[in-house]
Amino acid sequence: MLHVPQTLAERASEDLGDRGRRWIEHLPEIIAAAEKRWSLTPQSVLPPGKELSVLIAVTTAAGHPAVLKASYPDAKPRHEAAALSRWAGNGAAALLRADTGRGLLLLEHLAACRSLRTEDDALAVQAAVRVLQQLWVPPGQHSLPDQADLVSRWLSLMPARYRQLGSRLEPELLHAAMAAARNLTVTSEPPVLLHGDFHRGNVLASARAGWLAIDPCPLVGDPEFDIADLVADLADELVGQPSASTMLAAIVSDVCQILPRLDPRRIRDWMLAKRLILALDNLAATGNAEWDLAFARLITDPAGAGQKDGAARGTADS
Repeated sequence: MLHVPQTLAERASEDLGDRGRRWIEHLPEIIAAAEKRWSLTPQSVLPPGKELSVLIAVTTAAGHPAVLKASYPDAKPRHEAAALSRWAGNGAAALLRADTGRGLLLLEHLAACRSLRTEDDALAVQAAVRVLQQLWVPPGQHSLPDQADLVSRWLSLMPARYRQLGSRLEPELLHAAMAAARNLTVTSEPPVLLHGDFHRGNVLASARAGWLAIDPCPLVGDPEFDIADLVADLADELVGQPSASTMLAAIVSDVCQILPRLDPRRIRDWMLAKRLILALDNLAATGNAEWDLAFARLITDPAGAGQKDGAARGTADS
């Protein structure tokens, strides 16, 4: 029987209370039943991530390696399964089986020890863009979260959380983030299926197809949403460095040279809105959001306005 990682048990208890503790209590039985039903031989428990899930390296009845992912059975595994089914192994790990009612996904085995974080930044950007171009497909009929709903929620949450926290950040930063979020309510391009949590750690090497994405938090909306996450990941170490805003603008410019139809200002707006939401969440949870606030201020720095050229989507190819 599975020994549930202590960090996962603590996280489930903190996040979900009694529901989380009951899920952890029954998790070994749920996994054992899935292994029997799908004829899987467990090999090892993989290191836990930041989610309410556990990953188990298994071997299928045909002798192929795979990964059994057991998540808390809410909307996350259902949405993940829907996106992986839509991608059908193109740009993302293949979904082999699913029982979303129990939060179970059987996934293609990838090289967990080799993500795009192991690559040079320039090579990582090129590989990441190739993956994203495969993921950005028309969503078809779906019940996935929509970008418009997300932004609407942010516009409601930002001022409410700001008042709740007693104005612990400068109002100019709040106003800039809300203006960015309002800009995101207007779009003229057809929406695409998005990964939703795209960073270098979520792109792993595979023997089948080079680099493949894992662990999506899918939604439907602008490609710039995923690019904002990638740029923020690449710029993670810039905060506090001299000329950081210039370097951030250069990263955006490099990505937009590869994908000239993207709107650099929209990438900036997504980064700013997301960063302020994270800051407000962290202030509410821990009272500390200095890194997130510093990143938000970096995005609003006028020196980062090198994103003005070609700001309208499609300008670069006209």
